[in-house]
Amino acid sequence: MTTGKRRVGALLFAVLMTVGFTACGGGGDSGPKAYVEPKGPSTETISIEAQNFSFTPDHPTANAGIATIKLTSAGGAHDLVFDGAYPGFQVEVSGSGSTDSQKIDLKPGKYTFYCNFPGHRAAGMEGTLTVK
Repeated sequence: MTTGKRRVGALLFAVLMTVGFTACGGGGDSGPKAYVEPKGPSTETISIEAQNFSFTPDHPTANAGIATIKLTSAGGAHDLVFDGAYPGFQVEVSGSGSTDSQKIDLKPGKYTFYCNFPGHRAAGMEGTLTVK
């Protein structure tokens, strides 16, 4: 076998092994579960504005129950996720003036939210939602 054919064969084997392992996945955990919006009407809207490295307000309050969280961008692309609570919940804006909203079933407590874009939380882009 020539050197060129060996290289092509080795490359083909590597590609097939990568595709095979990726397709199999392994294990029983399929990763984080997708967020499912609650059924029923929203009783309030929590409006939050995302600027470069901050949220306004950064300490909103809300009542327990189904609410809508509405994120509006005042500059740049951002998202809003919760730290440990409400897995999979995310609202995301792509630039100035864009908005995104989603319903959420809030339980009483204090919840940290933040922008999950690389470097944004470290730069201070987080807040606390207090639910009564």
